[in-house]
Amino acid sequence: MNTTVLNDPPKRSIQFLLGMTILMFGANIAWVSYNSVLLLPLVQKVLSPDSSSLVVGIIAFAANIVGILISLISGILSDHGTSRLGRRTPGILIGSLLGFPVIACAAFFHLSLPVIIGSYLGMQIFVNIANGAWWPLLVEAVPENQRGSASGLQGFYTLLASVVSFVAATYLNQIDRPDLALILMAATFAVTGLICARTIRQADRVAVTPVQIGLRDVLRGLFRVRTRVAVFFWIVFSAFLVNMGLNSLQYFARDFLAIYFNQPDPDAALRLVGLVNIVLIMAAAVGTGFLSDKIGRRKLIVAGAVASALMTFLMATSRNFTFFILLTSLRAIATGPIMAVIPALASGLAPQEEAGQYMAYNNVTTALPSAVAPLLFGLILNFKGASTPASFVILLLVAGAFYLSGAIIFGWKVSKKALGEHIR
Repeated sequence: MNTTVLNDPPKRSIQFLLGMTILMFGANIAWVSYNSVLLLPLVQKVLSPDSSSLVVGIIAFAANIVGILISLISGILSDHGTSRLGRRTPGILIGSLLGFPVIACAAFFHLSLPVIIGSYLGMQIFVNIANGAWWPLLVEAVPENQRGSASGLQGFYTLLASVVSFVAATYLNQIDRPDLALILMAATFAVTGLICARTIRQADRVAVTPVQIGLRDVLRGLFRVRTRVAVFFWIVFSAFLVNMGLNSLQYFARDFLAIYFNQPDPDAALRLVGLVNIVLIMAAAVGTGFLSDKIGRRKLIVAGAVASALMTFLMATSRNFTFFILLTSLRAIATGPIMAVIPALASGLAPQEEAGQYMAYNNVTTALPSAVAPLLFGLILNFKGASTPASFVILLLVAGAFYLSGAIIFGWKVSKKALGEHIR
């Protein structure tokens, strides 16, 4: 097998980019379906409603933290991969194929809390094994002038998975067949992993100087890098702040619509708002991903974060539902560049021999807010003992501050000069 790592890979066809990024569709089908649709009703089948919400919160927080650590470990291990299949392919195959029986176990065994925890924790572990190995491909398998396009397709698949999860998993849960939803999402994850592995088979190379590394070495070096690219970590930090704003209403949107706008049917309102957001973010992510390859990435990220902050602040001042739909539509469009372009920019800064570790750090910018935001914004909503319209105003103002602080730090610390010194 060829062990030479090229400084810039050859130009890739659209078929290659579609096949490589399709893993993100399968991974997010599993992640979104379980997090947003299935976990709570499954727990409610075995526990009383009074205790189920707290248990779900504890399970979700703990499993997300485990998933973050697994993603980091998987990325570092794949950096030292010596398999004839390549550096990244083994992790993708292990995650997607072994994930199938573990995720689907809750469909085949008698439902109990340990079975649910095992299935959900297994989902987090195996999805993040595959994710940790996949993200470095943006560095190694895609040339710099196509990374925006690849990142845009990754964002498109992520949001398409949200649509499919929202429609299919919700319907199957409504007809009391969560078992079919579990099998569907596990099978989709496995199939997309196989497609991705087949697509990258000629592009995935072993390390230039393969070095065997043990788990103890990985844990010791989890937050240590051989080549330090400071601007990369400022990108990661600013992206974390922006994603905290983006995740502010994720777990509380239904109550927000019922309390803040007095919607008589909050589920219908949630479907409307959710679909508007997903469709517009999807379109903006793909469009700005391709656009960033032409006009540059830095200005798109700053503009998107500032516009998102402005729309969020305006949401806090309006109690008109139609105006809110307009604002959330504009914010969705502004969010597109953030989702699509930041991974492309980060991938151009990651040292090739540490791409797995660096891109795992980038993955933390979306995974960690999913764990921290529910705790922080849940405390805000319950500050006075109950969620009120005033508490949601505070939530939106804090979310807007996260967006704005992310934009300021990015604009201040991620300068053109700093990018020019490192980006390939």
